[in-house]
Amino acid sequence: MTTITFSGAHRLARAGGVMNLGYVLRMLRGMQDRHAARQALARMDDRLLADIGISREQALAEASKPLWRS
Repeated sequence: MTTITFSGAHRLARAGGVMNLGYVLRMLRGMQDRHAARQALARMDDRLLADIGISREQALAEASKPLWRS
């Protein structure tokens, strides 16, 4: 089994400071998916944003969040 160890007070699913590689890959995939969704949101025109019920300012605020923030 491949594991990655880390230090710090991270609140990630871990046991004794060891994280499963599968978990890390799922976490990275989630970040990638959030980034792609936020970029798509930033490219939407005002008509599409109105259709989903958010303003341009809300879309840009969401698009500017870092990868790791939900």
